[in-house]
Amino acid sequence: MSKKLNKVFMAFATGKESTEGASIKRYIGIGPVHVLAINPTKEELSKLYNGANIDNEPEYLGTAEVGPEGNKKKVNQVRLDFIIKTDPEKCDGIETTTKATFFLRQDYRFNKDQTKVQIIDKYGRTAWATPEEVKSKSIPQYASGPANIDVDYRPAFIGEEELTEFIKAYLNIPNPMNYVNGTWVDKTPAEKAEAEARLDNIDSYFKGDFKELKKIVSYQPNNKVKALFGVKTTADNKQYQAIYTQKFLKNSINDYSKLEKEVQERKAAGAYPDTEFEICPLKEYELEATNFSSTPSGSDDPFATAGFPFGK
Repeated sequence: MSKKLNKVFMAFATGKESTEGASIKRYIGIGPVHVLAINPTKEELSKLYNGANIDNEPEYLGTAEVGPEGNKKKVNQVRLDFIIKTDPEKCDGIETTTKATFFLRQDYRFNKDQTKVQIIDKYGRTAWATPEEVKSKSIPQYASGPANIDVDYRPAFIGEEELTEFIKAYLNIPNPMNYVNGTWVDKTPAEKAEAEARLDNIDSYFKGDFKELKKIVSYQPNNKVKALFGVKTTADNKQYQAIYTQKFLKNSINDYSKLEKEVQERKAAGAYPDTEFEICPLKEYELEATNFSSTPSGSDDPFATAGFPFGK
């Protein structure tokens, strides 16, 4: 009589020791940063991020729609990634590399009703002018008086103001005027020459030529600029490092009240709805733990009246 054998076959490998997964740290607050690169290649990015695997060559050129509703048009757009790295000596040991991103569009910036265009002078100062004022190269007149701008101005591209302000803060460009006895007074011609800050070859950026920007940043390779770090949370609860690009501070500035006011005003107006900022020294971002100490009851508990075959 034959015996029926029940055999059990093992198909498992021996496995590996379980370890804690590497957590990705996010940071929040204000910290000084160096600029390491502008629009780096795939290979350069890998080196900047300590050998990280970069899948594709970055694409910095594209298009975007601009203009009022019902009259939009498609224009060229360029993304400008400034790779920045914190100074650990000034950031309580925090050493992290991220990017500050600006978008430029190949069209001039108009106000909401398209009656005025933004202008920028050779010192990086901006104002709003009518087409007639721009054509005649006259100084725009406001209810409070003439605009604080030089006659050597031109229409500004969409996104140019924020980019220029960042570069001015990074290079520590001075104001072309002094505030004397409650009045702004022009500096000497020699002093004003040191305050010049205008990009003259923006059209080349839309062709992938960033030599002008890279040269400008190289003027002060050891400089730092203070950046506001934040954390963006997506709809699927993923979190990313964010940088507030509307305002950067010169490294010498320690009064953050104007920055705080601006961030609050922008968020109140609906900007950055999914991004958290905090005006404080740079620190590691920590999620607040969910409080499970209180047990929901009655209508607050979706399972309170559910039928469980084995009881709750």
